[in-house]
Amino acid sequence: MTEPKAQTGRGRKPSGTPQLTRDNWLDAAAGEVAAGGFGHLRVLTLAKKLGVTRGSFYWHFRDHGDLVTSFLDRWRDRRLHELQYWKPQGGDVEAELRKILDLLLSDARGNIRRLQVELAVRDFARRDDYAAELVTQVDAARISQNCTLFQRLSSDPERVRDMSLLLYVATIGSQVVLTGKKGDEDAIRRVEDLLARVVLAQEE
Repeated sequence: MTEPKAQTGRGRKPSGTPQLTRDNWLDAAAGEVAAGGFGHLRVLTLAKKLGVTRGSFYWHFRDHGDLVTSFLDRWRDRRLHELQYWKPQGGDVEAELRKILDLLLSDARGNIRRLQVELAVRDFARRDDYAAELVTQVDAARISQNCTLFQRLSSDPERVRDMSLLLYVATIGSQVVLTGKKGDEDAIRRVEDLLARVVLAQEE
């Protein structure tokens, strides 16, 4: 399988190097971002870890800034895509809520790097306007999805919005606290139960 045409017009793909894809580079970048934030992201470091020269990098990206932008775009796209996995389906509200909470909290606890990347993106968004824009898009989509659940519990739009925001903030906070803990299933179940009880108490 041949490499796609270089985006930068800088010439041919360096000979004798593995045929890496953009995703290979972005996956490696995720490891660096998770380990030390965006300030830890260096092209030469990535090239060494992938066993290639920097010439391979320029086959896929214009420069370091293009790498960062591409990484952020992929982060946004994946976060929006995964919403489908815990989208309310219109069934029993309590059953759906508890299933959603279980997916959010249990999955986050077992995927430390995912949370590390999310926290790094949010930290970077404090200093970078484009990152801030994408974080805002992801937050809005997640909160909007919460609204579809609360709309079945309340007819007050403001109340629906406020409780959707509160549940989102509580879920993110719970992920931060619980991620990485092993053998603490009781704590996770208790948090899920507390959040479910708070939500269901809003039913009119």
